[in-house]
Amino acid sequence: MTVRDFIDTSREWIDEEGILGTRYILDQAWMGVLRRTSPLFEEGTNIYEKEWDLLIVLDACRVDAMEKVVGEYSFLSGPGRHRSTGSTSGEWMRTSFTDKYKDEIENTVYVTANPHSSEVESLPFLAFEDVYNYGWDSEIGTVPADTVTDIAIKSGRQHADSRERMVVHYMQPHFPSIPDPIGHGDKFDNVWKGLMIGRGDEDEIWNCYIENLRYVLDYVEVLLENIDADTVAITADHGNAKGEWGVYDHPLGVPIDCVKTVPWCRTTATDEDTRTPSSRKSDEVEKTVNDRLKSLGYR
Repeated sequence: MTVRDFIDTSREWIDEEGILGTRYILDQAWMGVLRRTSPLFEEGTNIYEKEWDLLIVLDACRVDAMEKVVGEYSFLSGPGRHRSTGSTSGEWMRTSFTDKYKDEIENTVYVTANPHSSEVESLPFLAFEDVYNYGWDSEIGTVPADTVTDIAIKSGRQHADSRERMVVHYMQPHFPSIPDPIGHGDKFDNVWKGLMIGRGDEDEIWNCYIENLRYVLDYVEVLLENIDADTVAITADHGNAKGEWGVYDHPLGVPIDCVKTVPWCRTTATDEDTRTPSSRKSDEVEKTVNDRLKSLGYR
């Protein structure tokens, strides 16, 4: 963020929230302090340094959230923990898919619903499915998990004999929560930033977040029954803060554990052909990027 961006956004917050908007200015100053402490924290481990054939990425999934639901799903174990290389999706992509791992990337199928997909679309993946670009649902303000699952099943079967690795990147449990939607304003429709300035109930927000995690795990179970992979890892690109160290959401470059330490669950997958994936694509391709980012709380 440039100085001009910071000034403009600060003014918008104050215009929208009044005196509460000054909390954003203090927040950004504190993030700058925390970023300078990064050398004091454990570094992340690149995903290609770990063993997996299929990597399922749950966006912004906290370790304690996974611990809360792990007993509800027979395919989940642990969960173990993994130190991510990023605290935002874009940072995670830039630090995961690097030149060092070019050979691995060329043998990887990547299916992603994340809005930062343009960061890596030009890389030499074996196959790249930008579900964010054509699977957006304007009514719920995100890419639903069933759409990602269907594309992943189709792509997994299509490249079954040629792929060595496959990454499936869901948007949930990142807000908005599909089964239990909550909102906090028009301009700054970010649940966590709302909580930062005292707007919204923390217990309600947490419960919505957990329900969104259950929602996506239900579709992960469908995926695991319709794709072949000997070694599956279920993890996250980054976590999410809800007040720890005075941090909310998952700011760029912030090294605290609730943001950088993510779940790592291991399982297997066998294609039992229990689902015939839909071939539909969204009619919302014409929606602007900014409209979508607002729905996800990035604008």
